[in-house]
Amino acid sequence: MLSYSADTGWVSHFFQGALMITFIAFSLYQNRVRRKSLRRQEDGLYVWIEWHGGERSSYTDPSAAGGAWDSDGDGDGGD
Repeated sequence: MLSYSADTGWVSHFFQGALMITFIAFSLYQNRVRRKSLRRQEDGLYVWIEWHGGERSSYTDPSAAGGAWDSDGDGDGGD
């Protein structure tokens, strides 16, 4: 987003900043859609809707550490 050049000094890269803001906004939107739609069925299966409208499910809580939404965990990733 900002870089330094001996010739031009500090330069702001508008498109890099816009791309970063877009990525962060999409991540927030995706998490909001998932959390609002998360339901636990009577058989214990967790079901939620992804941002694109597809339904996902998991036998473990996807919002917990190691769940399907944890990018660093070993969740089952849904079915």
